[in-house]
Amino acid sequence: MMTEADRAVLDESYRNARMGRETINMIIGKVEDDDLALDLNRQACRFVQLEEKIQKEYYKEKEKPPEDSLMNRTMLWGGIQMNTLLNASTGHLADMMIQGNTRGITDLMKVVSKNKPVQKEYYEMAQELMDFEEKNIEKLKAYLK
Repeated sequence: MMTEADRAVLDESYRNARMGRETINMIIGKVEDDDLALDLNRQACRFVQLEEKIQKEYYKEKEKPPEDSLMNRTMLWGGIQMNTLLNASTGHLADMMIQGNTRGITDLMKVVSKNKPVQKEYYEMAQELMDFEEKNIEKLKAYLK
């Protein structure tokens, strides 16, 4: 049985992984640096794996993962378009991704700390996602110039 705390942590983890994947999918067409493109594609694959791992937990509990609204996707797309209109340099794209990963870690950390009595495996999934995003940030720093 999924508690409110479990649901909150699982929902935020799922949203976080989905947002990471969707952001990379929207930004990848603007990347001209082959190394950055490769790193982002690897990150997207890992986000997909984490997203699927979290989905399995929902299905085990006979629950549905939260759906993303068209409005959220449109706002994400619009934000990326605006942010890259005048500057789509490798450093700027890396900086945008660093900011996104940082926001993801912060949001997930807040939800985890507010929902302490969470199942161990849900906590570990959230931690795995935050650790992955921290590694992403470290990799992306190399592209800041």
